[in-house]
Amino acid sequence: MLSGFNREGNWVVPRYHTAFAFMGGGTLDLTEARFAEAEATIQAVAFMGGIEIYVPDDITVKVQGFGFMGGFDHRGAGYGPPGSPVLTINGFALMGGVEVKRRKRRKRKRDSVEQ
Repeated sequence: MLSGFNREGNWVVPRYHTAFAFMGGGTLDLTEARFAEAEATIQAVAFMGGIEIYVPDDITVKVQGFGFMGGFDHRGAGYGPPGSPVLTINGFALMGGVEVKRRKRRKRKRDSVEQ
């Protein structure tokens, strides 16, 4: 609330995750994340604020949000390879925005050191 949040790097995306921004902003970067289960759901709610969600290009993403006097970007939706994790992003944006962007998966630092 009236502030910001940032979640990035090597983290585990739980089955259900909620992101809320009220007159502030937040970023969820899943490009280095692992998924706890084969399917995950993010509930993104933005009131007069914004949330950016960066998803890797090797997962299936479904976006089902709605924007009122704001925007809920569906451009990040798409299919990954068969058997890839499925991420569903639901939510609402009121006079704010939720943006979903695809990026190439970044290697975790630990993975690049081991090779």
